[in-house]
Amino acid sequence: MMPRYFQVTTNFMEKSSIFTPTDSPKSMKVKAFGILITLYFIFIAASTMAQETVNSQKLLVEKMVKAGFENVGIYQHKNDIYLFYENRLYRWEIEGLSKVIQSAASELGDSIRLHVIPLYNQIPVAVVTTVIQDYKKMISGENANHSLANSISVNLNSDSVRAIQKGLSLQNSPSRKLDLIFLPGLRFQYGNLSNPWEKRISISPILQTSLWKGNLLSAEVLIPLYNDLQQHYEGDIRLETATLNQLFRLPKNLFIYTSAGIFSYTARLTSSINYKRYGVSTEVRKYLLNGRICAGGNIGLTGYLDYVGGTLNYWPLDQVNFALYTEYREPTFDLATRLTVGKFLYNDYAVRLDLKRRFHESTFGVFILKSNYRASPSETGTVGGISLTLPISSRRATKPAPFRMKLAKYFDYEYRERTVDPLATTYRTNNDWNETVLNLNPDYIKKQLMQP
Repeated sequence: MMPRYFQVTTNFMEKSSIFTPTDSPKSMKVKAFGILITLYFIFIAASTMAQETVNSQKLLVEKMVKAGFENVGIYQHKNDIYLFYENRLYRWEIEGLSKVIQSAASELGDSIRLHVIPLYNQIPVAVVTTVIQDYKKMISGENANHSLANSISVNLNSDSVRAIQKGLSLQNSPSRKLDLIFLPGLRFQYGNLSNPWEKRISISPILQTSLWKGNLLSAEVLIPLYNDLQQHYEGDIRLETATLNQLFRLPKNLFIYTSAGIFSYTARLTSSINYKRYGVSTEVRKYLLNGRICAGGNIGLTGYLDYVGGTLNYWPLDQVNFALYTEYREPTFDLATRLTVGKFLYNDYAVRLDLKRRFHESTFGVFILKSNYRASPSETGTVGGISLTLPISSRRATKPAPFRMKLAKYFDYEYRERTVDPLATTYRTNNDWNETVLNLNPDYIKKQLMQP
């Protein structure tokens, strides 16, 4: 009887297209040697390609860090590459994102599926996914218009990359780097017959830094350059805000933002002292439908604070303010509709409706509000107005450094038809999280990236 191992070998030889029963031992050795040589070169080629991929990733990280991007990290799983970065270089987040994708496309292979994750103080904001080859075709114009939408996908949910980020060592940390930001200010209010339009032109230096993940430490001083407002203190140099801010991102698109410190707000015309408020404020926000709908609320506990004649005076934390809101962002025209109701400063219960349209980097809005506050019996408590957000700085700032001075990215202005007394007044905590989220909305990212 033939041994079992010989039966198996013979059976293999009979079925194999490489070895045949008629092969001599010598020819079988030659073929086996050829197979080994082929496998060796395949192994060498695969090792070389893997090393080239590692080198490409390393070069990409070095290139981005040299350009001025921060918190840069990269991770590969099979054919997927995850690229993390934080932009404090370009004014417009979309331009920064576009530069990152272009850099990746120049360093990585065409078959790579790239996932780009923009960060805000190390917190992921969105996940932008594209195949390198499809992206190159898109920017070169090879893809037809109907296929552009399939070239890039944007997801607000970042739960899939949380574990990846935890295992990465991000390069070029912005922690403890100081930015001195100069923000121009403009305020109008109705005056008297001799000066019907009172105004104040100012500049506000803002010192900002981040100490840890999700953190922003900020302090702002207001310096009047021209002032003819009737409130005597409006011509004084003064501290506006000093806050410790912390952002938390939880699973399923839930955000929590907390601020503690000194807040500023618009005082009534009759105020004789430039009061501030101190305390704590927390906002909770939930996004639905990939960022098109959001709902949330905020609550704050504050007390009065002033600084007169070298003395700091403060009152108990006795004022609770809260608000609930919901917003829908229509993607075709990038039109946001927000309804807010709540208890505002001065025990003012009010409801406010905002309509805002996004034009590239600028925003134009109209609003109307109804308040229960009455300065006189003849007033209705209904006020309307407009709001503007305009870019004012250069497109690209200097590279982040241990200390950097720059102009604020955007100028915000709100005009109300009646400015004597503030209605539905809120305090300012001086954080820029909303600005970042506004610029990294999934529909907005996709629309702007696909434009020539």
